[in-house]
Amino acid sequence: MRSPLVAGVATAMAGSLVASAGVAQDAFPKRAVGLWEVRGVSAQASGLAPTRFCVGESTDSATSHLDRSVGERGACTLGAFKRAGTAWLAESVCRETRSTVVSRAIATGDFDSEYRIDTLVTYDPPLGGVRREDKEAIVARRLGPCAPGQKPGDMVIPGMGTLNMVDGSFRAEAEPGARKSGPAGRTKQSR
Repeated sequence: MRSPLVAGVATAMAGSLVASAGVAQDAFPKRAVGLWEVRGVSAQASGLAPTRFCVGESTDSATSHLDRSVGERGACTLGAFKRAGTAWLAESVCRETRSTVVSRAIATGDFDSEYRIDTLVTYDPPLGGVRREDKEAIVARRLGPCAPGQKPGDMVIPGMGTLNMVDGSFRAEAEPGARKSGPAGRTKQSR
């Protein structure tokens, strides 16, 4: 996930990055258990419906947190979020035949009721010969407990269905007006 970010802020924050020597619970950002609404706030995300994500006790871990799995993914290296003062910083690098794409994210908030992730993506050489960077942002707020039937890791994507970010399973959204089977095989219109 990417977001609007002032390059000067990113540079200043990156310069203040200090390796966390604190207790294990400070090794990565951990959201409160419950249902979170995640919304893109950049110009590119304008008009998109928010997703809803069910966070469980072990959804956020050292290897997978804030909907990001750390490690090598093909030509990409996805870095973990690391403490930098009151914020968290992460960097990912993807190398392709013609360019290097670097993504720097800053996460802020209390992670009990809200958080925000601002991301600056740079392209070297510039994408299409002209595009040097993209800026994106997401904001998230805790809505309360997860909905009945949801399991930790479930991400509800409006108009598509539910993708579980832990086990990779997908449940398609029921089509509007779909018919359900009642007793003895009779059908009835969904309400």
